Amino acid sequence: MNILVALSRFPYPTDKGDKLRAFYQIKELSKKHTIFLLCLSDEVVSEQHVSKLKAYCTEIKIIGLNKKHIYLNLFSSLFNKAPFQVNYFKNSEMRMIMSQWIYKFNIDIVYVQLIRLVENLPFEEDVPFFLDYMDALSEGMYKRIKFSNFYQKPFVRIEAKRLKRYEINAGRLFQGHSIITNQDAEFLPKSVQKNMSIIPNGVNEYYLAAAERLNKKYDLIFTGNMGYHPNIVAAQFIVQNVLPLLALKGLNLSVCLAGTSPAADVLKLKSDQVCVTGFVEDIKPYILESRMFVAPLLSGSGLQNKLLEAMACGLPSITTSLANKALGAVHGHQIYIADTAQEFADRIEYVLKNELVAEKIGNEGKEFIKRHFDWSQTTVLLEQAFEKVVEKRVEINQ
Repeated sequence: MNILVALSRFPYPTDKGDKLRAFYQIKELSKKHTIFLLCLSDEVVSEQHVSKLKAYCTEIKIIGLNKKHIYLNLFSSLFNKAPFQVNYFKNSEMRMIMSQWIYKFNIDIVYVQLIRLVENLPFEEDVPFFLDYMDALSEGMYKRIKFSNFYQKPFVRIEAKRLKRYEINAGRLFQGHSIITNQDAEFLPKSVQKNMSIIPNGVNEYYLAAAERLNKKYDLIFTGNMGYHPNIVAAQFIVQNVLPLLALKGLNLSVCLAGTSPAADVLKLKSDQVCVTGFVEDIKPYILESRMFVAPLLSGSGLQNKLLEAMACGLPSITTSLANKALGAVHGHQIYIADTAQEFADRIEYVLKNELVAEKIGNEGKEFIKRHFDWSQTTVLLEQAFEKVVEKRVEINQ
């Protein structure tokens, strides 16, 4: 198939969940299909990063978003009911180029990541459009309200309501849909679920590969995009809520908060006890230099790549029941579950004081990820979903 992939961000480096998912899906799809990548970017993309995708894409076009255009789009949010993020990424050039490519490259299907691009799509063209919701964004936004500052709450609440309405209306425009987990699919309307494929994320084989044991510099590690609100809340929870409880137990532990774009609230957490790395080229050495992965994810939705990567490295991991809903690991066997600061502190103490338990949880967690979360396996599901949509389109046109 000739597949046109439409993204709101250039998918490299893979420092954000949507970019990581897009990169590995493109990589796997390119083994059997011809990929044409059309994406937006609100930052300059280096030629070095572009070269990473040239190995998998026949054609690449990046449309730069300038700040003036973005501000005008956001201002227009006052006069329409589209989500702020849809207005942010609204771009007529993308729509024009997509129309041209559909004919020029004889496109069989257009694969669109996230509803934020809906306004940029030429639905009048005679080609099937397939939407990857990734997560139920409205549900994640509703959960975010609780953890937002008082001046943020009104905007977050408005965005949640707009996203909920938009998720329903946008779904009707596409011939096929995908989402990462069943749990998120349940938040979408029944009409959308009928054509919904569950396409989990995978983990890069690099994390599953055997690695030499490194000296432990950190007791606890949490990774991810540190500018993403749920991750900011989680980082604060570790340092401000869990560490003091561990100190009462006589455990003064070191923490590594590793990931790109740390927000001001995360940078404030930095101390002799807490390392905030900012962007790192390779997160795996930081994981291997840590004793345990802790992910107190109290908001957000979807399957957490950070959790997959840590478990794939064999690190004993602790997360919330919310995050584990998408993962489906077994408490006490492949992972530990905690939902309060006290539960996190108790679980951390137990694992640190029981090396055999830590090793067992780490090993079983690694095997669990190896069995269930492989990009080659999950992308086969995506291919099958594409084929079903394309075949149906052919039947209708005959």
